[in-house]
Amino acid sequence: MSCCILISFLIVSCANEEIQSIKIKGQYEINLPKTLSKADNLHEDASLQYQNIFNEFYTIVIDEPISDFNDLVTQDEYLAESYKPNLTGYSNLLKDNLSATIKNGKFSKFEDTKINGMEAKLMNVTGTVDGIDVYYQFGFVKGRDRYYQIVNWTELSRKEDHSKVMAKIISSFKELNRSKKKIQ
Repeated sequence: MSCCILISFLIVSCANEEIQSIKIKGQYEINLPKTLSKADNLHEDASLQYQNIFNEFYTIVIDEPISDFNDLVTQDEYLAESYKPNLTGYSNLLKDNLSATIKNGKFSKFEDTKINGMEAKLMNVTGTVDGIDVYYQFGFVKGRDRYYQIVNWTELSRKEDHSKVMAKIISSFKELNRSKKKIQ
């Protein structure tokens, strides 16, 4: 009997470690657990949306032209005073917007890093959204001509179950065709 339980545990453990490499619009690639499946209702601006409802695990990627953000903060007087047209300004604007929507939000300091050669900032957040205690991991990445937000979240009670996988997802992010010259 115990042998069957051990074999079942090993099968489940191995299945949880299987990875799928997802490419979006020939623009970027990210590795996700095979336990996540495609979704279309997590965020209207996301170019990638995956979930596992049973495990309360969600991942999205939102991408936007760097020039759009730069134009926004240089043309709006209020934003220009608060945010610089760079990855720090972009990350701070998104953090400030999130802090307005999450109750009892606790935000980690940004961790400056590189993800596959790209400048990036990492941040963890806990708080309450729609009455549910949640845990987020964010990766803000500056690509060749786009900013990327990689957002993973789960219920706060499942933080320990998912935090390592969330970090692996963010660190797997790759912009494709980075060697091309910038289009002016």
